[in-house]
Amino acid sequence: MIIDAVANLKHYTKLFPNIPDALEAMNRIEQQEFGKKYFFEGGFFFFQEGATKPIEETQFEAHRNFVDLQIVLEGEEYIAWNKIDDLTEAIPYNAEKDVQKFTGKDTHKMKISEGMAYLCFPWDGHKAVFHVDQPLRFKKAVIKLALN
Repeated sequence: MIIDAVANLKHYTKLFPNIPDALEAMNRIEQQEFGKKYFFEGGFFFFQEGATKPIEETQFEAHRNFVDLQIVLEGEEYIAWNKIDDLTEAIPYNAEKDVQKFTGKDTHKMKISEGMAYLCFPWDGHKAVFHVDQPLRFKKAVIKLALN
């Protein structure tokens, strides 16, 4: 997992040359429709907003065909990370949705605020959109970068 400022995403284009295409497509959207998929060369993105959940109500997940690039546009959320090798499968891999769900220890937690981004790789078990004390409000973009 990589956690960084949105302003630094330009430094990751050697790994993911389609990041600029994703950001450009995202910036062209005048009216964000939450939940709607928007496509660009090499992936797609969608917007989410709402209130975070208690950490106990969330599960780890991992993806095989896409790297998640998540950008907090407003507000904040907590995320948790763990190696999938240290997690227990809760729901088998769903190829159509490119997601596998896990349970396990959420020892590694971090608050992600407006202007921050994180990239989750196939070996990263990650939880998002939770809180540890009080509910938080958030608005974010979830960008799926295709792995070839």
